[in-house]
Amino acid sequence: MISIKDLYNVLSAMAPLYVAMILAYGSVRWWKIFTPVQCSGINRFVSVFAVPLLSFHFISTNDPYKMDGPFILADTLSKLAVLIVLA
Repeated sequence: MISIKDLYNVLSAMAPLYVAMILAYGSVRWWKIFTPVQCSGINRFVSVFAVPLLSFHFISTNDPYKMDGPFILADTLSKLAVLIVLA
């Protein structure tokens, strides 16, 4: 059963992400802080530098022997199912 503490942990982890997304959307659409050209540059920076470096950091500091095997198997199977459906 999911407890209130579990729900709080999920919401407290996700709230900063949604706040950042709403602020980013507002900075472009409502407040006109960034132009489309600047957004393109930010997107390129994120896709070329930020995400690969974050992925490398996560993979290099992760201990594969402490990972949950059934969870990894379920994740892999679900991704393969989506790949087959979309292919």
